[in-house]
Amino acid sequence: MIFKFLLLSFILYASHFQVLACFLPRSNFSIYVINNLPPNTEPLRLHCASKDNDLGIQTLRINQEFEFEFCLVPFITLFFCRFQWGLLDKGFDVFDAKHIPCTHHKCYWSARTDGIYFLQDNNPNNFVKKIDWD
Repeated sequence: MIFKFLLLSFILYASHFQVLACFLPRSNFSIYVINNLPPNTEPLRLHCASKDNDLGIQTLRINQEFEFEFCLVPFITLFFCRFQWGLLDKGFDVFDAKHIPCTHHKCYWSARTDGIYFLQDNNPNNFVKKIDWD
């Protein structure tokens, strides 16, 4: 009986924490995905989701970006995206609260012909290739 009470208490606490997380200082994050593929090629198709939020399928034209924001729940928040360009396809975690690589609460991902690049600051000269296309 006590175990059930503790389990229920923990579940209620965790669900309230997710709602309250948005009110904590420095808990908001933004993810940007940019289509930096060559002109006159197929658009980038993108599908991002977390356990609780499916952001739907996005179609990004050349130099177009998709942005989404969320409130961080420490050690829990995880967002996954699938990038598709023609026959190329790659899915991976774009944000994991256990390993936060973003500075200033913004993460940038750029799809390019040779792979997917990551930027952790606001300087566009600092993109680093992180992922190869499959």
